[in-house]
Amino acid sequence: AFRFHKRPPRRSSPNTEVSTSSRIGAMAADPTRMEKCFAEFLGTFFLIFTVGCNVLSGSGVWAGVSIACVLMVAIYALGGISGANFNPAVSVALGISRSLGGPGLDWQTVGIYSTVQSIAGLFAGLCYSTFFGSSFNLAPAKGFDWANACAAELLYTFMLCF
Repeated sequence: AFRFHKRPPRRSSPNTEVSTSSRIGAMAADPTRMEKCFAEFLGTFFLIFTVGCNVLSGSGVWAGVSIACVLMVAIYALGGISGANFNPAVSVALGISRSLGGPGLDWQTVGIYSTVQSIAGLFAGLCYSTFFGSSFNLAPAKGFDWANACAAELLYTFMLCF
């Protein structure tokens, strides 16, 4: 059986104490634009790659869970670097937010992030297509037309961004 022992209080001597200013100086520097772009590329790539692998493998039962897990891990791992947008629609929404006086991204960053995210999505598509030796067509399901698909995309993108 485990027994938890209470540690005696730590005594600090003037020689071993670290000042606040030296701790702040030891913190990591702000990420560079290249590091932010790499974080956006990585997160977007893993998200799109996971979605594609789930579609091509026919994994209906655990598809949502695997996509959610990859997204959660990517947000926790990369969010502190780039903000973890991973979607051009989210980047544009943050640009609109900043234009309206709120928090968000400047339009130059929106353009760069959206470009990097689009390239990452295309590269992920190439990778899962190569991995499975096949691809899939993005089109409305039977019984739906393009107007229905566009309305659903607009609604869900709005819910994602706002």
